[in-house]
Formats: sequence, C-alpha cells, structure tokens
Amino acid sequence: MRIRMSALAVVAAVGVAVLGSSPAARADVVTYSTVGTFTGGDAAGTNVYVDATNGVRISFEGIVSQSVNANPVATASYGNFNSTGTTAATPQGVASGFTLDIVQTAPSPGGAITFVGTLTGTLAFDSGQAWVQFNAPLTQSIANILYAITEADNNTPGRANIVPPSVNGGLSSIEGSIGVNAIPEPSPLLLAGLAAPALLLFLRKKTV
Repeated sequence: MRIRMSALAVVAAVGVAVLGSSPAARADVVTYSTVGTFTGGDAAGTNVYVDATNGVRISFEGIVSQSVNANPVATASYGNFNSTGTTAATPQGVASGFTLDIVQTAPSPGGAITFVGTLTGTLAFDSGQAWVQFNAPLTQSIANILYAITEADNNTPGRANIVPPSVNGGLSSIEGSIGVNAIPEPSPLLLAGLAAPALLLFLRKKTV
C-alpha cells in the first residue's frame, strides 16, 4: 500500500508539473506591407493603370508597415484603389491584370505571397462599374500566419469594386483578414496520462 501511494503521488506531481509548464496564451503581432501592380495600360508594371486616350486613371495605394494582433484573427485592409484622375465623361472600358503582393516583416523570418486578379468593367468620372476579381485561392499563408481576401462585393468572393471619383473621393478598399494557424500541441492532461504508466512501471521495478 505504501508503494502504491508513493507511485500515485509521483504521478500526480508529474501531472501538476506538466500543467504548470503549459505556455500562456500570447498576442501574435503581425507586421505587413502591400504592393499592387497593374500589368496593362499605359503604365504597365506600376501601381497605376492609365488609359490616357480615354481619360481613365486608377492607382493602388498600398499599406506600409501596418501591425495587427492576429491571435486568433484580425480584420485588415490590404490597400485602396484610387480612381482620382479619371476624367472620362462617359464610361470607358478598363482591362488589365493585377497582382497584390503582401510582405510580412514580423514575426520573423517573414516572407511574401501574391494574390492574382483581373481588372475589368467600365469607368467614368461619375459613373461606371469597374472591379478587380481575385482568383482562388483567396487564402494563403506565410509560415503559420494566414492571409485571406474577404472582400466580396456583389456577393462574389474575391471581388473588389472600384468606385468613380465622384463617390467616396474615388477610394475603394480591399478588405482581408490575418490570423494565426496554430499547430495543436499535446494537451497537458494527455502528457500526464502518457507519463503515468511509465512511472508506475519504473517504481514497481525499483521495489522488486
């Protein structure tokens, strides 16, 4: 009886130690920047789509070193389209590829991902409907940090409408989310349960 009680006491002590060693929850601060690039128009390869002949201009204003608490998830802006500079009196067709690069600088080691989309529709100074439709997948990761495009204008996932200059100062945002993709660790109780049989066997051998 004395040996059994000692064994149980040791097992209980191990369980307490395992529970006590469980890491406390912490905030995961993510720092990121974004860059947008149009592949078509008069200024292809830059953050500006220009059709000078038809009086259309759309620029992308990226995010510079924005930090969010991504534990477990945070809403985030990936930047704005700005149609200021569009002077067309009647809707003009727009067409270009568009890439959105997200660069993570914290937590280290960081990295980069790219979302790919297509600019389409029409735009004028006070009318038209242009948008960028992002292709799947709309969620990508850098290490254990998940980046998702949540913009879903016209109830279409990945669609980001671009308003004319006469609406909201010509600004249209790309909304997203940033979260931590936690890798599950064995629970403390499970670890204690696994340790118990080994300890009991060890103590039984010691008393033979």
